Amino acid sequence: MVKERPAFFYILALATGVLLYAEWPFLAGILDLLTIAVATIVVAAAISFFAYRAGLRNALLTLAMMASGLLCGSVLCAVHDRLSDGGDTEWMADVSKGAAAVREKVTDIYIANGLEGDELAVVSAMTLGEKRHIDSSLRNEYSRAGVAHVLALSGTHLAILYFVLMLLVGKGSVASRFVVVATIWGYVVIVGMPVSAVRAAMMLSMFTLADVMRRGYDRMDVLVTTIMLMMLVNPRVIFDVGFQLSVMSVGAIIVICPLLNGLLPPEFHSRHHHLFKLWSMVSVGVAAQIGTAPLVAYYFHSLPCWFVISNLIAIPLTTILLYGALTVVVVWPLPLIQLWVVKAVGFIAWVLNVTLGYISQLPLAAVEGINLSVLQVIICYIIIAVLIKIIAYMQVKV
Repeated sequence: MVKERPAFFYILALATGVLLYAEWPFLAGILDLLTIAVATIVVAAAISFFAYRAGLRNALLTLAMMASGLLCGSVLCAVHDRLSDGGDTEWMADVSKGAAAVREKVTDIYIANGLEGDELAVVSAMTLGEKRHIDSSLRNEYSRAGVAHVLALSGTHLAILYFVLMLLVGKGSVASRFVVVATIWGYVVIVGMPVSAVRAAMMLSMFTLADVMRRGYDRMDVLVTTIMLMMLVNPRVIFDVGFQLSVMSVGAIIVICPLLNGLLPPEFHSRHHHLFKLWSMVSVGVAAQIGTAPLVAYYFHSLPCWFVISNLIAIPLTTILLYGALTVVVVWPLPLIQLWVVKAVGFIAWVLNVTLGYISQLPLAAVEGINLSVLQVIICYIIIAVLIKIIAYMQVKV
């Protein structure tokens, strides 16, 4: 069942405040913005605390958090703009140059071992976040097939790296887990800190911390906390298309997947374990597509139709490809083995490109020419939310 979360409405109001300030910078030049920010956060916390202590845990608390979030969002955006006027610091520029050098070195390894063309483009995008090798036709094929997300570094990529590292270091000590988290963040820095990867790294860090503290956690609460922290660091991150798609995709998977899995009878889980695994993969793809469909239609003016088939093919192949890419790095002292591993990775990328290229050319592969307004996108998400509540209510009643 979908839980009520006042913090979710606070994040929504925070984002609205950022949008308002971006359109009308009404706080510019009013006293000291840092002082206003601190005062606003203190007032917001006080309002929420007293509303909570008074037992008003539903409507009034939600309204109080939304009102304070609206003001906080505007103030945070104003403070961020004021602090960002000086540009990047010297150490940030040095880190960026170092990360670019590492990416270039790994790309040279791929090229030296015979990787080229579209295969190089796909492997570089999936492992290094380098999209300069991807041409418009390849990008269009992945988009029409409904798997453009595999070209962007996100939770899938970091989860695979996290799993491999945990296998290597084990789960015995707290120190080993934090070494894994530090390695994940190091990788995120190397690939240029795309917002989808930063979001995934923050969630993995919180999951690890909760596991170390032996505390339970709710995935939606972790997502909401991650959004809040990212907006505190950079309020204008909400304008990033990758951030929007990443958040909506993960949120939809968290909320919709249990509902889709609930469509199957309980005995199906135990009797048909492998079929249920397959259904789980399908439900993840469907949930992510539902969550991102209005945004995809708004930004890219098209919607893929064969995304279920595409994801059933792309996700396993992408997983194998990423494991292979990790192996390339591990066996770097052994050139001959590295050569054959790179060739295997290139072959997987070739199969992926050919298969998705074929799917993108199927009849009705994508609905094109969609032009949505911002209001229509909002209405679409309201309709989706209402349908989710109805389905959740019906499943609870049953």
